[in-house]
Amino acid sequence: MNEMDYVYEVYKERSFSAAARKLFVSQPALSTAIRKLEESLGIVIFDRSISPISLTEAGKVYIAAVEEIRAIERRAMEEIADMSELRIGHLTVSGENFVASFIMPRVMKRFFGKYGGIDVDLVESNSPDLRKLLLTDQIDLLIAHDFDARLYTAHPLFEESLLLAVPESFAINAKLRDFGGKNYVLTREMVCAGEHLKSGCPAVDLRLFENEPFLLLKPGNDMYRRAGILCEDAGFTPKKRLELDQLISSYNMALAGMGVAFVTDVLVSAAPGEGCVYYRLSGAHTTRTMSIGYKKGRYLSRACLAFIGTAKEVFEKE
Repeated sequence: MNEMDYVYEVYKERSFSAAARKLFVSQPALSTAIRKLEESLGIVIFDRSISPISLTEAGKVYIAAVEEIRAIERRAMEEIADMSELRIGHLTVSGENFVASFIMPRVMKRFFGKYGGIDVDLVESNSPDLRKLLLTDQIDLLIAHDFDARLYTAHPLFEESLLLAVPESFAINAKLRDFGGKNYVLTREMVCAGEHLKSGCPAVDLRLFENEPFLLLKPGNDMYRRAGILCEDAGFTPKKRLELDQLISSYNMALAGMGVAFVTDVLVSAAPGEGCVYYRLSGAHTTRTMSIGYKKGRYLSRACLAFIGTAKEVFEKE
């Protein structure tokens, strides 16, 4: 560990005390080391007058340089690891909580079976934060959806269809079991069997739910954007009960009877749970592609290429 590592840890934690705990050094020793670095550079890196601490303008330049140095070191190590014919190596892969819990294990199992000598770190967070980490080379690969082609290169894995998850206790479900001579209600078993994908399955009019409480994701998430478009197209603004970070959190809240949630068929099939019925939705924004992506133009180690290939193999067989 050197002063650069100390500064970066304080920057990440936004706290000297928290960084000291992570670095296994005393807070006074950490503060002294950073003070000496600032004096030698003739700058102040951190504004200590506010809580949590923040970077000064000079500090922002310093951190940008640290991240660039780390990216160069990482690329060098990746190229060196390539020489080992995948007997050793390291990569960092990432995904939202649902992806990490239900999608990634299948890929990891196959990958470790073929390349057991490669170390893999798994980072879980919300999609907007993970995309930022991808752009700053702090993670190598991300399994997510709707990558901006201007910033990322993505390889499609599988398609998802959006559904509306509605607590079984909501009165509207009884109405929709025989509405206009059609039964719109889908059970989890029907979703798992792919009944919602058949041409004879009717799509519900989303406006019928305008008086129900909705469980939405926070701005920046793809599902937040899609939910907004679908409700706007239906002619209403959803009544928000809760705003959450993760798709699986909104689903679990719906299962608990808290409100209506936009979910995907892959989530419903993968995450066991009782307490909801489901409705097919229609429109251009009701399907999306889950892909594995990386920063456009970045060097890909053989370990990264092997992981991408493994992920594609897993889902090509389905």
